[in-house]
Amino acid sequence: MIEAARPAIDLTRYAFVRELGDIRLYGTWYYDAELDDDEPALVLVPALRQTHGIVPCVIALSAAFRYTDPRHLAAVSLEFAKALGFEDTVMASAHKIGGIIHDHLLDLITMPENPTEAVVGATANVRIAGGRSRTIEILDYLPIIQA
Repeated sequence: MIEAARPAIDLTRYAFVRELGDIRLYGTWYYDAELDDDEPALVLVPALRQTHGIVPCVIALSAAFRYTDPRHLAAVSLEFAKALGFEDTVMASAHKIGGIIHDHLLDLITMPENPTEAVVGATANVRIAGGRSRTIEILDYLPIIQA
């Protein structure tokens, strides 16, 4: 049986998106295939530059605490600036990226879980003590299609 591949990041599904000059910030969900679970994440991509060949920069909720350390934030921001193709203005871009990350950590922490839609998978009749019976629904959850 062949399983459909699920992308780690789907930028058509997001809690928020912000245009911050030449950087676009998404509040979305990162899917970890090993854990078969997703978690809130910030994703940075260039807003105005060619995005072909650019790797999005991701800060997952589980790693958010690391970005409160100024040394870590500065080092990662420099790497993010290079990865996003800002070699011509790498130091200024790294400073801006560090500010964006720091300013949006609270947004990351308060992001909701990945929204899902309940679908009735089955129904069952259950007998309760005293001879009463009740019909219950067994739900399955599917991601809500967004954008």
